[in-house]
Amino acid sequence: MKKQTYIVSIAVSLMTLSNIIPVSAGANDSNHLKGIDTLQKANDNQQVKTKVSLEATSLDGMEKPPIDITLGNKLPLTGYFTRNVTVGNETRVVKVYIAPDTTVRDYFTVLTVPEGMTTEEFLKTSGWLDIANEKSEGLFILEPGDDGWGTVEEERAYMEQAFKVLRDTKYYNTFGLFYLAGYGEGGTALQAWAMENPLSVISSVFVETGDLDADFITGTGSKTFSENDKISYSEVPVPTWFVNNDLNSVKNMIEYWKEANDVTAVGTKSPSGLVGSTVFMQDKDSESIVTSYSDVLSKVAVLEKGGRSIYTNGFTKKMYDFLSYYTRYDNTTVNGNVLGVRPDYEAMDVEVKKMVLDGYTREYLVYTPDSAPKKDIPVVFALAGNTQTARVFFDASHWWEAADKYGFMLVMPSEQYNSSTEVTWNVNYDPAKQNDFVFLEEVVKQIDKDYNIDPGRRYLTGQSLGSMFSNYATTVLPEYFAAIGTTSGPLLRPAEGKIDKMPAYLLFGEHDIWSWDPTKDGPTKNTVDYWLNRNGLGTIDDAVVTQKDRYTTYTWYDENDTPMYKYTQTEGRAHNFIVSEVWELWEEWFSHWKMDTEGTRHYNN
Repeated sequence: MKKQTYIVSIAVSLMTLSNIIPVSAGANDSNHLKGIDTLQKANDNQQVKTKVSLEATSLDGMEKPPIDITLGNKLPLTGYFTRNVTVGNETRVVKVYIAPDTTVRDYFTVLTVPEGMTTEEFLKTSGWLDIANEKSEGLFILEPGDDGWGTVEEERAYMEQAFKVLRDTKYYNTFGLFYLAGYGEGGTALQAWAMENPLSVISSVFVETGDLDADFITGTGSKTFSENDKISYSEVPVPTWFVNNDLNSVKNMIEYWKEANDVTAVGTKSPSGLVGSTVFMQDKDSESIVTSYSDVLSKVAVLEKGGRSIYTNGFTKKMYDFLSYYTRYDNTTVNGNVLGVRPDYEAMDVEVKKMVLDGYTREYLVYTPDSAPKKDIPVVFALAGNTQTARVFFDASHWWEAADKYGFMLVMPSEQYNSSTEVTWNVNYDPAKQNDFVFLEEVVKQIDKDYNIDPGRRYLTGQSLGSMFSNYATTVLPEYFAAIGTTSGPLLRPAEGKIDKMPAYLLFGEHDIWSWDPTKDGPTKNTVDYWLNRNGLGTIDDAVVTQKDRYTTYTWYDENDTPMYKYTQTEGRAHNFIVSEVWELWEEWFSHWKMDTEGTRHYNN
């Protein structure tokens, strides 16, 4: 299978559905109904009440909640909700469950309810409600119509409207990409949505679903991406697990996802984690762009199993473990889409810290890997892009992987509410918001107090608005950082304040929001000129230009031949965060700088 390798990156948005209408070959109705029937018998045997006390509150017409500055980064509304969507002349329902302590931009799992039971019975009996509560995450539930689930082509419009509701940030705000758990005929339609939107699916499990028409599979899989027509939809890995009483009934879909995940020809039995499934791992030599820059392999698992046991709490826990092993980011461009291992905060001892400033509850994450020294620990302070909490950026940027390898502490301060469900940085000193420069300084001071760090090896990085914040911070509190290095965020207002000479590095993408040409009038040129003037480095023409892979780097040296400013152009990248740039920033920049007790910065080559 032809594969292309491109740099992986991060951004926020959702792809729209395509216009091709899929044709279902029919769900495995008898096996599916048999599973529901035996599940109900199990319920009776366990004396489970038929009516579950879970009542949904309608969000239709409800006012957006006000900002509550004491919540940190938590969502203002939690509980069980319903929303109506219009599909032709019909009104259909979608339901949302938001667990207590779910945060802004948290993970959501999309479920399709199997016929034969109510949504409330399904959520409790299957254990999905317990998982959501335990993990403090969201569930987005798609329900059959009054006459049950229709064919795939009949359900396509419902899926489209449902995902529009899921994108809405009026009452909640999702990670931006989703886990899928499709059951029965609704799951068959969800399979088609996954094929048409592979960049928006982190991972998926399909239980007792039907197959899709071969023509639809071929037509959808052969589509290419507008930004890179050398890559087709069928070359985007999505970890997928099929659980079916008869695997032949989903043969077409199994083969499709095997090809998309670029798996090996021979599978192996998984006796524990996937309860005896046959697992086909992505080939270690795969050049799929989605896994090229992250230490992860995708997989396709198949399990021939039916009956009541696949609808129980224990089995659902296995499904969630499969799904949540992965994370993913950037569904705006295939050149930037990245699949990675989702960090387990509890296992890694990632600390979620809070402080109260001027009545605002502020959050920050601290990760100290086992590879870090016992004392004099280097620290990278990382600032997310606009709308992203520290949790989003921690998972998506994979800075933690570099921290593991090189033994530095990672600290991620989190943005504050811009609305009750959205966050931002206050880089313009808006008096109606908490002063983020004060917040950053307080975090630095608290880290110094709580940990045995090296004050001469503090580094500051950020993406987009986080990059702007980092640059402005060097005029407010430069004394705390040995160097800064950021991506895709120029100065949009004058940088006024302290003008200490400081090592700085900026990386920009070819298709960024602003021009990547440092000689063209605009914010990028203004930012480069600012640093050349601040560090006394001459003009654009004084740069030493080097090229490596997709990077073209301009470096300016001072009178001591010390590289005080770098500007890199990254080919093929849009306004996204690129995982490979994590390694560039640490290996080629931060790791070389140290500040002495007098505040003098030294470069070690």
